[in-house]
Amino acid sequence: MIIVTVNDRLGTKAQIPAFASDKIKDFKVMVAMKVGREPHEILLKRQGERPFKDQLSLADYGISNGVQIDLEVDTGD
Repeated sequence: MIIVTVNDRLGTKAQIPAFASDKIKDFKVMVAMKVGREPHEILLKRQGERPFKDQLSLADYGISNGVQIDLEVDTGD
């Protein structure tokens, strides 16, 4: 099990426990429960990179224990 810090860039950080083998889509569900958003509204990425794709795993993106990723809310605009 790893702990991933999700930063909404508005001053709020949430620590989410997960497995490195978890798919991004499943991880978004865990993040959504913690931050109060719908999973389809959430974009996860590293600073300065493109958003993560749902079908890949955390390990595919090199996310390990203690890594921080950014959360953006997709408003559909």
